[in-house]
Amino acid sequence: MMVTSRLVPSLWAVLTLFCLIADPVQSQVVDYVACDHTTTSCQCDPDADVCEFNLQVSYLQTFTRYRVTPEGEIDDLDGYIYTINDSGMIEPFQSDQTCDLPGCTEAATVDGKTFRPYFSFNGHIAGPTLIVTADQTIIVNVKSTLRAHGITIHWHGMFLRNTPWMDGTGYISQCPINPGTSFRYIFRAAPSGTHFYHGHIQGETADGLLGALVIRERDNDDADYFDLPDQHTIVLQDWWRQPFLSMFALQHSIFETFYPQDVSELPQVSRDRYNGSIGPDNTDLASIPFFSGLINGMGRHRDVPFATSRLASFEVQGGNRYRFRLVGAQTVYAFNFSIAGHKLTVIATDSFFIQPVEQVDYIIIHTGEKYDFVLDADQPMGNYRILAETLEIDDSGSPPYASLNNIAEAILHYTGAVTPVGPNYADANSETPTCTPANPCRAFNCPFMDFHESYNTICTRVSDLRLLNPTPADELPTSDTDDDVLQTFLNFGYEGDGIPDSINGRNFQFPPLALHTQSDSFDIDPLLCPSEPYTCGDGCKCLHMLSLPFNRVVRLVLANIGRETHPIHLHGHSFFIVATGYGEYNSTTGFLVRSTNALTCRPDENDFNTVDEEMCTTVRWRTDHKPEIIIDPFTPRKDTVIVPAGGYIVIQFLSDNPGYWLLHCHIEPHLMEGMAMVVNIAQERHSPAPTSLGTCGNFNLSVSEFNEREQFFFRQYWVDIRKTLLQLHRSN
Repeated sequence: MMVTSRLVPSLWAVLTLFCLIADPVQSQVVDYVACDHTTTSCQCDPDADVCEFNLQVSYLQTFTRYRVTPEGEIDDLDGYIYTINDSGMIEPFQSDQTCDLPGCTEAATVDGKTFRPYFSFNGHIAGPTLIVTADQTIIVNVKSTLRAHGITIHWHGMFLRNTPWMDGTGYISQCPINPGTSFRYIFRAAPSGTHFYHGHIQGETADGLLGALVIRERDNDDADYFDLPDQHTIVLQDWWRQPFLSMFALQHSIFETFYPQDVSELPQVSRDRYNGSIGPDNTDLASIPFFSGLINGMGRHRDVPFATSRLASFEVQGGNRYRFRLVGAQTVYAFNFSIAGHKLTVIATDSFFIQPVEQVDYIIIHTGEKYDFVLDADQPMGNYRILAETLEIDDSGSPPYASLNNIAEAILHYTGAVTPVGPNYADANSETPTCTPANPCRAFNCPFMDFHESYNTICTRVSDLRLLNPTPADELPTSDTDDDVLQTFLNFGYEGDGIPDSINGRNFQFPPLALHTQSDSFDIDPLLCPSEPYTCGDGCKCLHMLSLPFNRVVRLVLANIGRETHPIHLHGHSFFIVATGYGEYNSTTGFLVRSTNALTCRPDENDFNTVDEEMCTTVRWRTDHKPEIIIDPFTPRKDTVIVPAGGYIVIQFLSDNPGYWLLHCHIEPHLMEGMAMVVNIAQERHSPAPTSLGTCGNFNLSVSEFNEREQFFFRQYWVDIRKTLLQLHRSN
């Protein structure tokens, strides 16, 4: 039986609601936070009730400074090119064309190589880190100065209870913010922890439209570390040689070569096709080749010497302990993160504190994930290399396989050491862990069962984690019997080639309007995907939606009958990891051999002649292979999780947050191809969107109506002539 006590609001909740109604915003303390082109972090007074930020979205060029108007706006028509000299300093490309700080933006040097356009928040890539305190009201005024391209801004990790139309998902929660217009986001700062914000139409995040959002806890004063999010927030990106929509189009052209010729040059027919890269388990990592990596908007392409590069630097005082916040804002690649000479202690994932995992050498982080770790600054004074490396391998030999050395890098700087600049970056300590059978390394968040034994590396998987603090009983998605659980199977993988990314064979198509503002005025039923099992064997393009009743225990079996990992993110919620399964691996090579035998794609698991094996549009447990579902107050909790290739992750959550919420793979091209769906929770309880939120949609006009409109002037003109003639006739 369902736990009905969850339906009864607590006295505290009622009192909180009464206080919110009785104390309007006008009587609250508002901190108008200074946040412009000169600030890389913007921190709100923790004693304020409301924190207000301003973000200007611009489309700028790398290696270019832009004049800022007296009103504080970036003038994208007044730019000046800058370069990096051999001393690692910024200097004008032409000595008579200068733009001095602070009256100009700083030039975005990104990887030291690519001269290309990018999206910016307040002139920055990445955008400023917004820092607030739990339960404050956040106001973000977004002003688009773009000349083309609609945008929305998603607040990744925010619950947004009763305000799902503030989620910032294009065509789900709102219509795009059009060029030259502004949009005010208002939401509650919950839950506390490390989050980020980013564009959510298509491709803007990959081109720089992102930034960290930190919500500080109010009850963490007894922590034995310094928590300085303005100084120690690390944002990871993979970076591309040209705007990502161009890369996406190139990926889907018949060439698919991606060779480093000029972007406007036709590839040579004699060149081989790019076949993607693989990881340590021989699963597919990406169909787009790695180009560069950035940390806080800075990095170094492999062709660029240290002397003419600019890297992010994070300062620590020897002898202290520090909390660092790590944000996976990549587009495609997972990174293997480490700091030379230092062991890390992981203390939180996706805003939830976990029982500390100590002596960590590597944190594997995929796009959409966030991890907090504590660093002991216990090494000799100096500079140490921060490294984020893709999992790509050269499989031509035997394990342990050589890395392809595709990296993002930065510097950990001890106070008192030589100031890190281009010429001395190469002198930073680059010591890597020595992994031996007697002293194995530890990798955190492995997206597979284990590294091959030759790596001498122990895996801590997400299913191994335990929460530090117990989940309150009213937030725990448990049920008296399994029959009361609403279970749905979703397959994010397939064994075929050349098939666009999908869920259960259904390629998600965004509606032509915003569901939260216009669904009542538009019949979406013809757009919906078929719900019958074993359909869409050849693929379907439709509005994929899962509708759920209010306040039920929901179990999603996230299956991956395929050869590529998928980081899956659910908007507006966190969920509990209640079961995990992996495929079968070759003990000699460490490679994935076949997908898990716990799941089947066939209507009859013993009938090998039935259809639907390749697309696997309907998946279910194989007889006697259902895993044990384990959930208790310390079960790990996340909002984004890596579903292993050939395996599955089972998650549970309460459907207690009404709204339309997107569930999707956070790898950008996978989302763009259609690996997404809408989770529609308790539609009858959706909070109505403000009437001023705006509308969008298709426009249709019949020929007859066009003709009528076209003839309007002539008909009116003829009426006026008749009146004139009639008056003349009467006067005579």
